[in-house]
Amino acid sequence: MDTERDLLPLLEGESPLRHPSFHESSTNVSIADSAAATLGSDTYRDFSDRGQISSNSSTDSNSNDESDADSFIDSTSNDNKIISKTCGFNDSDMSADEDWVEEPSGTMEITKCLFCSENMSNVQVMLDHCKLAHQFELSTLQKKHGMDQFSFIRLVNFIRSCKPKPHEVMEYEVSLWDHDKFMMPVIEDDPLLMYDFDGEAESLGNASETLEKKKSNGKSASFNVQSGIRVANAEYGHVTLSQSHFDDLHAALQRMQLRVDEYDAALKTCKKEKESMKKTMRHIVIGDKDTSAEDKLIKNSFEDEDDETDGYFSGYAHFGIHHDMIADKSRTDSYRDAIIRNAHMIKDKVVLDLGCGTGILSMFAAQAGAAKVIGVDQSQIIFNAMAIVRENDMENKIKLVRGRIEDASLGEASVDVLVSEWMGYFLLFEGMLDSVIHARNKYLAPDGIILPNACTISMMAVGDSERYAELIGFWDNVYGLKMSSMKPEVLREASIEIVPSDKILSDPSLVLHLDLKTCHVQETEFFTAFRLTMTRQDQLTALVGSFDVTFQLDHTVALCTSPYDPPTHWKQTVFYLPQPISVQKGQVLVCSIEVRRHVKSSRGLEVTLTIDGDKLKYTLS
Repeated sequence: MDTERDLLPLLEGESPLRHPSFHESSTNVSIADSAAATLGSDTYRDFSDRGQISSNSSTDSNSNDESDADSFIDSTSNDNKIISKTCGFNDSDMSADEDWVEEPSGTMEITKCLFCSENMSNVQVMLDHCKLAHQFELSTLQKKHGMDQFSFIRLVNFIRSCKPKPHEVMEYEVSLWDHDKFMMPVIEDDPLLMYDFDGEAESLGNASETLEKKKSNGKSASFNVQSGIRVANAEYGHVTLSQSHFDDLHAALQRMQLRVDEYDAALKTCKKEKESMKKTMRHIVIGDKDTSAEDKLIKNSFEDEDDETDGYFSGYAHFGIHHDMIADKSRTDSYRDAIIRNAHMIKDKVVLDLGCGTGILSMFAAQAGAAKVIGVDQSQIIFNAMAIVRENDMENKIKLVRGRIEDASLGEASVDVLVSEWMGYFLLFEGMLDSVIHARNKYLAPDGIILPNACTISMMAVGDSERYAELIGFWDNVYGLKMSSMKPEVLREASIEIVPSDKILSDPSLVLHLDLKTCHVQETEFFTAFRLTMTRQDQLTALVGSFDVTFQLDHTVALCTSPYDPPTHWKQTVFYLPQPISVQKGQVLVCSIEVRRHVKSSRGLEVTLTIDGDKLKYTLS
């Protein structure tokens, strides 16, 4: 079974039906809702009209209730037990210490096998069949996973929906079925879902031991444990999952997915290293003989992952990156101040938090008085965000959706406010602005607000001979050995680092401005000519780029990442020169910059700089 393929759609999907008894913030599942979701709305209405399915909101008379109860009794077999208060029995019909009674019936409760197409006369016969024909030991699973009635219900629906092989289920080290989505029945009126698992678990285990002893003696064996039918822990037609159990399920699911992501990342890394080794060998063999081939080799050495999208989102599933972002005081304070200081513009509005991560911006919006906040994120961090939102008692205001904004369903035709922390290195690295523009075009109301709503990129000259010698000159002499062949690739990679403000040789020059309320995706690729005037005599070693974003509201807030501002986790983007250039105070450098999407990675960038006629190429990948 492909667990990731079969399990995740079930975990991520939302029921197409809504019912007053089911909310995003609770784990109650209505029996009528379960039937509706299983049959489809049209079939459900048809059955409901004929009286075969009734919901909790039914207003039938007492006589109808009694008629339904009698009908339910008649449909059960001799082996089935019925809750006495449901069917309206008199106390005289049963002994004083019994909660269940048996009612004769001429019909059988047909039960479909979990693993094949055979139908059995009742639940116990089906379980015996699974044990003998499929080596499916329910008692073993109960002991291994500490299963209760809820776990059993989820197990049944998990097997019926994902269709794993019996031996796979027996070998699972974690309970893949422990998720509230599997409380929704796959088969209408499935007798297995009403099986008294808690009451029969012990006797089932004892019967299993007896069967094994008889089999070891070479004799065929059969047994019939009294089976029962009831609604487990039901109150007013609902099955309730405890909050602690719900949290445990989310944590287990996240651990499982993170392990899968780690394996995928390791495999992709191995493939990438294999290709890199091939290119290195080719460079060693022909590098000195064919200069054009070497140039081509250097260009092709910047390969991206086979599946860049998965790699991008899985990177945000790790907690370290979220710690770095939230701990970035300039970043987090700017967003909080923009939201809280302009609370009057957010109060009673519907807010979309795109790329919500841990949900901190969603919670800021809730604190500002938003009527509803929808947080969307494709990364596994969404499960932690759910727990964080509940921990802060905001689940009634904040709805979290896992998925890409291009594919997700928000449940809202439009939103009043779109907030997103989408910026990458050099502003545009990672390409998340594309998703922001998509969300703006699809969901933001015409008079809506986008946060932030403006951004710029600026370039400056740098003179830092000490840092240049440390990073570039290092390869000229490594323990007495020459490694200058490393320089071309080192120089092609733009460096992300903090540049001391006293190393800046020029005033900033603006190269890009975007109005996020109106800009298009095409504007993220651009060409700009600019000039840099030197403020002192020095050795020019690099150009550096930084960005600013602005929240232009009633109370304007700016987030700046230049060398003159407090450091952020974005730092600055440094483009080192092949050789330092001597410059004089007042000298003007005629420059240009061209930024394009990386040929093999849409989230990466290719940057071409021209300085007084010399063209230099760099990558961010």
